[in-house]
Amino acid sequence: MLDFPVSTIEQFQVFFWILLRVAVVLFLLPLFGARGLPAMWKAGFSMIMAAALFHAIPPQIPSPQSLTQFGLAVCSEVLLGVVMALGVKFLFASVQLAGQFLGFQMGFNMASVLDPQTGGQSSVMSQFMYLFMVLVFFAVNGHHLFIRALAYSFEAVPPGGFGLQGSVVTGLIKASNQMFVLALKLAAPIMVALFLSNLCLGIVARTVPQVNILMVGFPVNIGLGMILLGLTFTGLAPFLVSIVKKMGEVLMMVLVGV
Repeated sequence: MLDFPVSTIEQFQVFFWILLRVAVVLFLLPLFGARGLPAMWKAGFSMIMAAALFHAIPPQIPSPQSLTQFGLAVCSEVLLGVVMALGVKFLFASVQLAGQFLGFQMGFNMASVLDPQTGGQSSVMSQFMYLFMVLVFFAVNGHHLFIRALAYSFEAVPPGGFGLQGSVVTGLIKASNQMFVLALKLAAPIMVALFLSNLCLGIVARTVPQVNILMVGFPVNIGLGMILLGLTFTGLAPFLVSIVKKMGEVLMMVLVGV
């Protein structure tokens, strides 16, 4: 059983800063911050996570001495949580973007579904790739990596010590660039095959006008895309594992500002 760690004013201050940082990050992460999860569940999970991290945090955390410093420190913690969550979201968005590319080529974008993560619409393939990425994330203990990064963040950046420096902005821009690169790497083999399929269908349409290419093309592209996706799963999983490991690099980049 996990005991509540607060018994003195100093411990309460430490627990408050841990809870604030953990709550901001968890409420914004794509995994735990989904709209479908109740807010009370997120708050309770943040409390449990903060209590678990309490003994792994340095006992002496500098506290603000005035109301102005307290407000600035809170804003700094919120900004740090937003930046950390944004860096992780870029990596998960790369998988969803690859699914969007595949869904467009296969014709699934015409049947968009409601995305519970964002409240908007996304293709079936985008949702499928995202759920597969979530399974890989937990299978390779990506959540352990994230918890270690949270614990290390209090050593690298004390409460109120984070600032939106130029190096952090540059790192986030590089992470956003990597999002498109990773998406293209994931979807490129199947996209090339589907492009060649559409090229062949176009040639057939020009040589045999009697064939209804629109009715033939949809099942051909969907069937070919699903077959190729199944064949590439063996090589796809290790690549997704490398994306999970890259998440640790992104979090360290945000914390140390390099």
